Amino acid sequence: MTSSPTTFYSASAGSGKTYTLARDYLTLLFQSQFNNHYRKILAVTFTNKAVAEMKERVLEHLYNFGKQPVPDNSLGIFNHIKEITGLDDKDLANKAIKIHQRLLHDYSAFDIVTIDAFNHRILRTFAKDIDLPAGFEVELDTDSLINKAIQNLLARAGNDKKLTKKLVDFSLSKIDNNKSWDVAFDLMQISSLIKNENHYEYLKALEQKSSEDFEKLAQNLKLKNRGLKTHLKELAIGLIEKSKQQGLEPKDFKGGSRSIFNTIIKTSQEDLSVIPNTASIRDFIAGDLYAKNQKQHIKDGIDALRVDIADFGIAYRATYGHIKFHENIIKSIVPLSLLNELMHEINLIKKEEQVVPIYEFNGLLRNQIKDQPAPFVYERLGEKYRHYFIDEFQDTSRMQWENMIPLISNALQSIDDNGTSGTLMLVGDAKQSIYRWRGSDANQFLGLLEKNQLFELEKSNQTLEFNWRSYHNVIEFNNEFFKFYGDYLHSDIYKNLYQNYLHQKTTHKQGGYIQVDFLNNNDFVSSDDEDLITPYPPHVHQLIKNIIAQGFELGDICILVRKHTQGHELAQYLVKQDITVVSGDSLLVEASPRVRLLVEFMKMIHQPDQQALKLGFLLEYVQYHNIEQINTFIISHINLSLYDLLKVVFCDDAATMESAFAKAPLFKATEQTAQALELFNEQDLRLQSFLELVFEFSNGQDVSLSRFLEHWEKKKEKLSVPATPDPQAVQIMTIHKSKGLEFPVVIVPYSDSKMNASLKPTDWVNVNPAAYEGFENLYMSLSKDALFYPDQAQEVYNTHLQKTQMDHINGLYVAFTRAVEQLYVCCIDHPETKNQDESSLRHGQLLKRFLDNSTSWDKQDTDEVVSFQKGTLNKLSSLSHGKPAQELGNYKTHSSTSRADFSTRRGMLWASGVQESINKGNLLHDYISQIESIIDLPAVIIKIERDDYISSHLKQELIDTLKLMISPSYFEKYYLPELNILNERGILTPDGKKFIPDRLIINDREVTIIDYKTGAQLEKHRDQLDYYAVLLQQMNYKIKEKVLIYTDELKELIWN
Repeated sequence: MTSSPTTFYSASAGSGKTYTLARDYLTLLFQSQFNNHYRKILAVTFTNKAVAEMKERVLEHLYNFGKQPVPDNSLGIFNHIKEITGLDDKDLANKAIKIHQRLLHDYSAFDIVTIDAFNHRILRTFAKDIDLPAGFEVELDTDSLINKAIQNLLARAGNDKKLTKKLVDFSLSKIDNNKSWDVAFDLMQISSLIKNENHYEYLKALEQKSSEDFEKLAQNLKLKNRGLKTHLKELAIGLIEKSKQQGLEPKDFKGGSRSIFNTIIKTSQEDLSVIPNTASIRDFIAGDLYAKNQKQHIKDGIDALRVDIADFGIAYRATYGHIKFHENIIKSIVPLSLLNELMHEINLIKKEEQVVPIYEFNGLLRNQIKDQPAPFVYERLGEKYRHYFIDEFQDTSRMQWENMIPLISNALQSIDDNGTSGTLMLVGDAKQSIYRWRGSDANQFLGLLEKNQLFELEKSNQTLEFNWRSYHNVIEFNNEFFKFYGDYLHSDIYKNLYQNYLHQKTTHKQGGYIQVDFLNNNDFVSSDDEDLITPYPPHVHQLIKNIIAQGFELGDICILVRKHTQGHELAQYLVKQDITVVSGDSLLVEASPRVRLLVEFMKMIHQPDQQALKLGFLLEYVQYHNIEQINTFIISHINLSLYDLLKVVFCDDAATMESAFAKAPLFKATEQTAQALELFNEQDLRLQSFLELVFEFSNGQDVSLSRFLEHWEKKKEKLSVPATPDPQAVQIMTIHKSKGLEFPVVIVPYSDSKMNASLKPTDWVNVNPAAYEGFENLYMSLSKDALFYPDQAQEVYNTHLQKTQMDHINGLYVAFTRAVEQLYVCCIDHPETKNQDESSLRHGQLLKRFLDNSTSWDKQDTDEVVSFQKGTLNKLSSLSHGKPAQELGNYKTHSSTSRADFSTRRGMLWASGVQESINKGNLLHDYISQIESIIDLPAVIIKIERDDYISSHLKQELIDTLKLMISPSYFEKYYLPELNILNERGILTPDGKKFIPDRLIINDREVTIIDYKTGAQLEKHRDQLDYYAVLLQQMNYKIKEKVLIYTDELKELIWN
């Protein structure tokens, strides 16, 4: 750490960022005389995975510091802390043990959190101030919220005349542009603006506009265009008359039928098809109007018009730009007006359902706390942080940063009781900023990085120079290529980044291999549509075979793509070649044959008269059971009644299954169906995730089968399970998903997109409200026409091009730096055209230029591929990236809910007499979780008696209840010493969620599930245990019994 209050770490890929964060965080803990100094530290990052990794690192190091000798993986930080603090080995170890214990017992104050979680906490404290309901829910599924608003909006059509006209106009404009008339799809697309923080301020301003305001703007722009076209037409007609007076004809001008004069004629007919950068317009202005061998009297006639022609050319260029700019804006007016209506519908849903979509967090906070003094915010939070760590700062949006400034500046500019000021540590790498589409701003990081001070205080810039991830050749290639690429960037700021913040030093890891392949283009028709079938899949397959021949496993290989369609093309091909693949498609829940069979059954039961649904079930059934005579089976069963078909499938259980969803709760019926269809015979994480979806949906108000099936249709395309390392499967993922990861071998195909390519780019432009009916900002699509727009619009376009270039180079940088040992890059060999504009170069062409100018590469040239290689083809590391999944054994630990050291927050809760019944239930739950057998009861009673937070009469009630519970008259059978017990052992689901049964009794592979409840018996209590049972069955356990123990009345409910 440095002595400056603010430290900026530039952390390029593989530079040990997490190690540095953990080291500096731990150093702060040991510099304090208190063992709970973590309460004064807030560390924020962007993903739950990053939070878990950081917390794990801190706890692991603290635990290791208490060992003798200190393990190697913690020794470097241990010695660093010794040097900074002056503590000797023994004192440091003792302090580490104390801090570790305090952290575990005060875990809720261990504030390493996602930035969204922290914002949520602040938002809760200000809910009343901003008119949010006290119990508001955070809506994470924003697409479902927006889709519901779209349906509500469309439902108003026919009754609301103004809205109906907008929808009709929108549909007609789509038809005119040869697009589908379906407005719902386009509304969903334009609604993406709502979720993107970059558009927040603009949309807030639009909310104040009425339908009439939008109509006036459209009329105003159309009127302006009519005037501009008339003006050009009059200029053109005047020139034509003057040319006639000079006896001139169109053929007299240079270019003949494509001459300047032909452009003038077109303009006189209001035809503005000639783009101002074409030769004829340039000739207008340059004055190159006739051929050298033209007759003299014709030259004299044209020379007489030279000034008029030049004036016309200048006027044409300027007027063309204004007209096209206005036409561009006009096209966006109806969609924006509809978006305004949509935002109104969303607000109604938010109010009705008491939800706040997560995309609104930053904006709501900004409006609330920007004028609040920091002490007031701290008072609301109940915490005052003195030290701030912000990870991945290049991904921090402007609003997120501005919302934290009051708190951070207060910490830095004030001192605590010990006379010390706060600190700020920012870590990031603008080269890895690839989330601009969701609000991140690399310019913010670069701007702060270049400042000498922050909050009027000294700032220290530190660069993590070494790449600890990759081997020497991989590092050197990335150093050299991206410096070369940086020279092609239009922005001086971005050029400076790749010139001065790129180079990394190598470590002792010598060697490594890079191969760049340029594939023959003869069999592939070049097109802007890069989703066409390409030569990449067979080439990638050959690369995989070559890599495996070196001793690597499939799990060591990761293929990185820009688009899901590319990953899908590769996955389909590789699977046909018997290569096991883990990709986004394979991880989709709906890709599971078990899930598909279960869903088709649910659809058929819901609408038994629909023959198509019966066919859908039969098709999934024959595939799941590998029935060879598919046609014969389907033909013989398709015309059976539902009951007769169920008799074939379920035999004696046909009647039960026919009425399952009519009689039982949704989750229970789904679980029962899955069991009857024999879907639990093998572990399937996707089936487990599907059942979890049913379970969560069952907590809603409307849990009918019909509503769930509608919910499933909305969810199925995105619901997936996380990938787990598999040594026998190649991973395919998008570059965005790969950020923060590393792989022994990385293949990057499809590396030939244009360096300025952008999909339907749009942006906002500032305008003079007096000239545009009170609108300060207008929304426009970005195309090359913008080069002729008014200056402010041209600036928006040029800035967009610069940022797009940055997006592309950063994406490549992230992809290429994931490789540890070997990197393979594949491009289509696109020859450069004569006088090709550098801004239109493809990445493959840049790579070719780079490699052609280098002498240190081997080159192989065949009919199919031109290949450049550097390094030696051999596996260097003995480690394997893919790891086989392991089943957790039945091991025992002290309960994670041990209350040996209560947080001080609990004291505040206990002080309330109103809470007594709740407290008793919670405390009883805490203490019973510490009892594995009757032998543990005396020790727990002693703990209760020593608990200063509990009143005497409540202590006695707890002790009496525990004694009764574990007595022979009640539940002693569940607490016998010979039983194998797991108390509050978490079950982690594929998507990272954790479920914790209170007590499991395990005998071989047979389990009894026990949960403790207070209050009335509720159906959801049974559902909860039923879901636990499904999770355990997925782990290949057999369920013996499910037991609910109601502690108020000491009653048990048993079923299986």
